[in-house]
Amino acid sequence: MNLEKTMHYSSLYVIYGELLTKKQQQIVECYIFENLSLGEISENFNISRQAVLDTVNKSYEILKNYEEKLHVLKKNKNLKTALLNLKKDMADENLVEQINNIIENL
Repeated sequence: MNLEKTMHYSSLYVIYGELLTKKQQQIVECYIFENLSLGEISENFNISRQAVLDTVNKSYEILKNYEEKLHVLKKNKNLKTALLNLKKDMADENLVEQINNIIENL
């Protein structure tokens, strides 16, 4: 998986991950955040490599479906862009600092 796709799914996971089953969460976390191979994950969970791949793909599909319906990631990106544009036009240092804090917490 390429870096851009990994970053996209990790962002979706941060937003919607709690909506996956515990087993799906564990496997996706190993795959995305710990960068374990399918074989390593299959050994750790005592399941087949194909079962790991199926779980990852199904989880990605679930995360993608949530985003298609709720648009939380898209709204966060749009808000961040708007705040960055607003920050460029700001002269008040206090307001700039407040905007920076909001951006960092998105």
